[in-house]
Amino acid sequence: MTENNDRTLFRNLNYRSDTEYVVKVAKTLLTPVGIWPLYRGNSTSDKIKTFIQTGIIFCLMCFLLIPHVVFTYFDAEDLTKYMKVIAAQVFSLLAIIKFWTMIINKEGIRYCLQQMEMQYRDVECEEDRLVMTNSAKIGRLFTVTYLGLSYGGALPYHIIMPLLADREIKADNTTQIPLPYLSDYIFFVVENSPLYEIIFVTQILISSIILSTNCGVYSLIATCVMHSCCLFEVVRRQMETVLSDGIDNVHQRLGRIIEHHMQAIRFAEMIEKSLNIVFLCEMVGCTIIICFLEFGVLKEWEDGKVLNMGTYFVLMTSIFVNVYIISAIGDRLKEESEKVGETSYFIEWYNLPTKIISNLILVMVRSSRPSTLTAAKIFDLSLQGFSEVCKTSAAYFNFIRTMTT
Repeated sequence: MTENNDRTLFRNLNYRSDTEYVVKVAKTLLTPVGIWPLYRGNSTSDKIKTFIQTGIIFCLMCFLLIPHVVFTYFDAEDLTKYMKVIAAQVFSLLAIIKFWTMIINKEGIRYCLQQMEMQYRDVECEEDRLVMTNSAKIGRLFTVTYLGLSYGGALPYHIIMPLLADREIKADNTTQIPLPYLSDYIFFVVENSPLYEIIFVTQILISSIILSTNCGVYSLIATCVMHSCCLFEVVRRQMETVLSDGIDNVHQRLGRIIEHHMQAIRFAEMIEKSLNIVFLCEMVGCTIIICFLEFGVLKEWEDGKVLNMGTYFVLMTSIFVNVYIISAIGDRLKEESEKVGETSYFIEWYNLPTKIISNLILVMVRSSRPSTLTAAKIFDLSLQGFSEVCKTSAAYFNFIRTMTT
């Protein structure tokens, strides 16, 4: 009776602040670009505003990426010199893919966020709430670490490196600072003031939008996946204590545990369904980015440019951290979902009625097929996948170095 009374009396009055703490970083980064799933409503005016905002952001991204690609592949006299900027182009392309993935799968991601708030609201005891908030803190730590490395490398890349680069000589024999992204704007020339200064600042602003989009989606991934992990951890903790008050009402307690287990499974499945394309882009795109950043580090080291080499190294480290964390939380989700079945086996099930034992067997069987995150159903996200990314990027780097020497 004590447990039932505790469950009846407990109310998480801080569930809104708990949820806000979990999603704050992702919400702050994704709301300005119009792809936060809970942004605005479903009225016609809200849909028009969202359409206009996302359309403007998408056009700005293309305004930066397309002229940069045109210059690199069609106008650059020495492609080897500009191969190190390919990482920036792939990074921008990934941002566009994530941008549209968030728009296309908006309803699924919104469902996950709404379920998250409901689960904080309906948590049954303070111990379960602490499990959830501790996982949220780990997710926040992952996000802050990646943000610090990303912005710490991106700001020097966009601002300091152009200021320290060799000046470009114009037709009138004057010099000017190169643009952060050397571009060929086919329909107009940007050499003269004030258009040149406007384009310079615009490129920095657009690159900040692209960086915020990538970081915001990453923060959302870390938030949702860590919450999914904590749901399985809560189920495991409840399973460990299911017999703490004897076998009275154990059938009802086990029924609630099975219900929570199914909620955790559905939540993980919705995350995987909504974001598996993003996971594929992260694993494949980051492999390409890492190999070209390694090439950039090598070229800048050969040219004796310490600051540029340090910038590329920080960017490369941030991408490594990105892939590692996504792989690690994917591994943890699989591990936590498997532990539910292991915990079901190690309780004193042999003292329970036969009918309840059959329910436990169903939990064990379902846990034998753990919840996983996949890269577009091609492969699972795991630490083994991280090692494959490292090996593949190193192989591509050696191939590029051989081709350019």
